[in-house]
Amino acid sequence: MNGPLRLVNHLRRYNYHPRSDAHSNAVCLGILDDLLDHCTPFAQKAARGEIVASLNHTVTFNYEEWNIDLAVGPPPSAPQPPREGERIRMAVPALVELAIEVKGVMTEHGKARKNRFRDLQAFHGHAHQYNPRTIAVGVVVVNIAPAFWSPLRPHEDITIHDDIERIGAETVALYRSLPLRHAGPEGVGLEAVSVIVVRHDNLLANPNPPADAPPRVKTELVTRHPAPQVGDPLHYATMIHRTCAAYRERWA
Repeated sequence: MNGPLRLVNHLRRYNYHPRSDAHSNAVCLGILDDLLDHCTPFAQKAARGEIVASLNHTVTFNYEEWNIDLAVGPPPSAPQPPREGERIRMAVPALVELAIEVKGVMTEHGKARKNRFRDLQAFHGHAHQYNPRTIAVGVVVVNIAPAFWSPLRPHEDITIHDDIERIGAETVALYRSLPLRHAGPEGVGLEAVSVIVVRHDNLLANPNPPADAPPRVKTELVTRHPAPQVGDPLHYATMIHRTCAAYRERWA
């Protein structure tokens, strides 16, 4: 499946900036590809132009704005098949049938992981207040590089993570506490959630690394522990299959 590798390729080429949505866009476009490849009802509706997709879509409801990393739903006018070379039209949906939120825990795990957990709790609350049938999907990128440099810090300020394997495992485990909806548009929780584990130190983005900077590590997708394994509710493939099942049930 494309989502995790698309993210890794993006990080290798462009690195990471906490104030940019480029990395979350890469994940969202990968998820779109995987749903089109592995979810027949979703792909059929996209091919007929009956659904469109929008990155960084903002919805106003109950006098509040809700920003969605990826929103999918019917077009505001008559369906039009995708343009040549496209698999789904990129346009603003009239109704959000599927909402995807991507969060990252790239450094300072102790603080960041709790904040991202609260973000996802709020996200599925917004989604299901908007429409109980809306499919809310959360994705968390967890970085287990032993060092990390943030472009928001001085070039000599490189964060060193001691015992990152243990810290990473604790971070992944936290998201097992997120509630999941298992039966129809009722109850509280996300329809699906995934944790993608990467190793990315962002040191190539540092224009003037100090002499004692740690050696760079190759950016890679982590598939062994602490990454969720096949069959785990947090595994990326499980998230795609749960999303497809919910879409088939509610919107196909």
